[in-house]
Amino acid sequence: MKRTIMLIPLGKSVGLTTISLSLIKLLHQKNVIFFKPFLEKLYNIGDTSYILKRYYSISCIESIIDNIHIHPMKEKFVQKIVQDAVDLYYLYRNKYDIIFIEGVKSNQYNIHDLNIKFLQHIDAEIIFYDSGINFFLKDNFNYHKIYGIKNNILGVIKNFCNVSINFYNDLLFFRSHADCNDYRSINIPSAFTAYIPWNREIINFSIYKIFKLIKIKQFIKNKYQINLIDSFICYNHFLLHYSNNMHNTVLLIPFYVFLQQYDQLIYIILNTNGIHSIILTNCNQYDIEKIFILMQQIKYSIIFFYTECSFNSVVSTIHSFKIKILHKNARDIDVLLDYIIYHINRRLRSILYANTKKSIYFSPVMFQKYLIDTAKNLQRHILLPEGTEKRIIHAASILSNLNVARFTLLGDKNIIYYTAKQQGINLSNNIDIIDPKNLYKKYVEKFFILRAHKGITWQFAEECVQDNMVFGSLLLRDKSVDGIVCGVNYTTSHVIRTALQLIGMNNICNQKYNLLLSSAFFMLLPKTLLIYSDCAVNINPNAQQLFNIAYNAVNLAILFGIEPKIAMLSYSTGNSGTGHTVDKVREATILLKKIFPHFSIEGPIQYDAAINSNILSIKLPNSSLHDTANIFIFPDLNSGNITYKAVQQSLNISSIGPILQGLMQPVNDLSRGATISDILYTILVTIIQSKI
Repeated sequence: MKRTIMLIPLGKSVGLTTISLSLIKLLHQKNVIFFKPFLEKLYNIGDTSYILKRYYSISCIESIIDNIHIHPMKEKFVQKIVQDAVDLYYLYRNKYDIIFIEGVKSNQYNIHDLNIKFLQHIDAEIIFYDSGINFFLKDNFNYHKIYGIKNNILGVIKNFCNVSINFYNDLLFFRSHADCNDYRSINIPSAFTAYIPWNREIINFSIYKIFKLIKIKQFIKNKYQINLIDSFICYNHFLLHYSNNMHNTVLLIPFYVFLQQYDQLIYIILNTNGIHSIILTNCNQYDIEKIFILMQQIKYSIIFFYTECSFNSVVSTIHSFKIKILHKNARDIDVLLDYIIYHINRRLRSILYANTKKSIYFSPVMFQKYLIDTAKNLQRHILLPEGTEKRIIHAASILSNLNVARFTLLGDKNIIYYTAKQQGINLSNNIDIIDPKNLYKKYVEKFFILRAHKGITWQFAEECVQDNMVFGSLLLRDKSVDGIVCGVNYTTSHVIRTALQLIGMNNICNQKYNLLLSSAFFMLLPKTLLIYSDCAVNINPNAQQLFNIAYNAVNLAILFGIEPKIAMLSYSTGNSGTGHTVDKVREATILLKKIFPHFSIEGPIQYDAAINSNILSIKLPNSSLHDTANIFIFPDLNSGNITYKAVQQSLNISSIGPILQGLMQPVNDLSRGATISDILYTILVTIIQSKI
């Protein structure tokens, strides 16, 4: 399976290039291409692209060169560059096993966040990345979730290696606090979180540059080795708690604080072996004389540096200090990348090494592209019984021109050609036209034999076969075609009745779970894709039938690569309600969990709890539904049909269906008011159903 992996920096992260290079090196055994859709600077080649081309000969997709900061709040500008990036992505997607995407850095969150807008159009597995300390990790993550990013999250990488100087204050706080709160609360298992630790051998050559940046001056000329510095620590009242963990640590403290806390500091200096030196900020050469006098009063000799820069500016400069990997040679780069790869934990590495991904995330745009690409690979033959209907002809023409499938239209050739000419439709060589009148007699006997047990006459069989739906079903049963789509002129009941009589139920699988015809709708919401079932066939299913409906819906999701998260809907959640209507949902849920123990299934559950994780955590804190559901099983036809039409019309969205499930071969019904878009979607779904 083709995979797309996207590394998303949370905030304005540094060290992004080294992490991207490490992950690409880890994946290099596969056919991989790198893509950075958006550059932070105009006409500036990305660091990652430059190194990949220079040292590793790995293919790169050229970035969008527009300056993304010129008009950051203009919707049309953002839409254009996002669409350009999406078009580039789909141009290369099927040519490589893996597309590795590096997201753009961002200082602020707004509706024009390019990473989010881009992700809404692609099927990506996400790795979040943060450098240094990010106390707002949960907020940053939830920001992506709010805007509809529900792609597969592989994990989080926290990098302390070479992106900023190690501060013990932050690191210790992070390990004791953030681990316990942020990752658990955003449902990222600790096994998927990688920490890249500080490495003195990688950064020690840069300490001189850091000292230069913060304008350090030395006033006690003892022998010292700056390259031994491992970390920095900012003075606060918790300093004593850190003293046992210090090793070659530099203490940062404002000059006036040093004077105020002199006694406590002297105690720390005398009782701690890990302090390499002290940097006094907000300090000038006249202040130094006071320090010099004070330090002569004690026997301990400590290295002092000072700077006139403010404490905050010094801390900020050290935190944001960035090693330019472009200045390193190939050997040094390899050492750095191997170090990072070594610290990416086995669980995350195994996910990256895997040849498959857990599921597919779909936005409406992605779903359409997925349907077309999958259908092209299958190259099926679809029968359209209502061949003289202009919408059917138009849809067949569009898909045949895309080389998606072969089509057969049933109807009078003269009428079909005339309609196509009137509508300006070009009928390609992939479209066959069959006039059933010429073949009726051939199929009368087949129909008569199939329905003889019902006591039909030969004359009745002759009349029935003249119905295009009946004739088409006989062709499908004969395997002359792979699927049928109709319904713009036929009623749903006629389509279903004919399919049941002539195609029959799918009895290949275990009959206990697969002998119920049901329907489902793909609901193409603005930011995600949902499955509703049953909204068209079964009026008031009992517990066993409700289980069968859910079973069919789960298999439909699996067929399309969607990881099922099932909500068995009711007017109550958990044990809050009683009565037959709730009990049947509860019983069906128990049956479903026995068959699919590894999927997230919850029921009885109300719609609001199933679609909103915050409400779910209040109503059902220990729910087995770990996130929002994507499959909604309605307890009866009333609630299902009303809900799907209410959502469709209120949000003005597209829906695909009813998709009939459980038949031996795929037959799908169209509403009589179906648009060309509806017909296209239904044909594509039918093609994919024919894989079974």
